[in-house]
Amino acid sequence: MAEDRGRFLSPRWYRQLVTGQFSFGDTFFAGMFGPAFVLVPVGFIVAALLAVVAPLQMEPSIWLMTVIYALHFTVVLPAVFKTGLKAKGTGGWRWFGLFLAVVATLALWISAYKFYIAL
Repeated sequence: MAEDRGRFLSPRWYRQLVTGQFSFGDTFFAGMFGPAFVLVPVGFIVAALLAVVAPLQMEPSIWLMTVIYALHFTVVLPAVFKTGLKAKGTGGWRWFGLFLAVVATLALWISAYKFYIAL
């Protein structure tokens, strides 16, 4: 178990993730939405610091973080579909998960576009 935690988010783990070598649940939750547990708090801290120190740089940094997260979703989305279409015994939840993955990816790109226009 300790070896699994040690390799989480390593380059090898990420390569296995994007090639669809994990289960649908691991790919969907840990692979697609897991990084939000790091990116959201870090993004909040960066935005708060920039609001105080360099307010003009806050909006471009938020845009950049949104683009990075959208790129991550775009890279992981094919793996989510690969594992989701093969998943057995998940009933309608896999279809909801696939739909949610597509909607979240599109929403991030739309947000990035709107941030870009607002800059």
